[in-house]
Amino acid sequence: MKFNRLSKLLFVFSLTFLCQVSLLAQAAQTQTELSTYIKENYTKREVLIPMRDGVKLFTSIYEPKAKSEKYPIMFDRTPYTVQPYGADKFKESLGPNELFAREGYIFVYQDVRGRWLSEGEFIDIRPDIAN
Repeated sequence: MKFNRLSKLLFVFSLTFLCQVSLLAQAAQTQTELSTYIKENYTKREVLIPMRDGVKLFTSIYEPKAKSEKYPIMFDRTPYTVQPYGADKFKESLGPNELFAREGYIFVYQDVRGRWLSEGEFIDIRPDIAN
């Protein structure tokens, strides 16, 4: 009785493990396909964008190579880094979902002031300024 129960439990754990390994392999393949798609269909520019006070913020811009139409833009300003740095180094995925990249969105990633490659002083949570 104990042996039978133990063998069933072992079988269930083995099956669960194999399913997880299979799903991870599929996810890795999908990520590789997306990364290749981005490199083949997007160009990357890195620029310093001046603010009103003269501080320049580091910005990575990913644009579709096809210039035949107008594309929507997704903008992300982050304190966490816009890596990878370098005009020839691309992110493995763009936007919140791979469908955005496949639809041809323009993606703009920007380091906040005082962080990573942006100039200026970093203040974690800026207070509201009354107009």
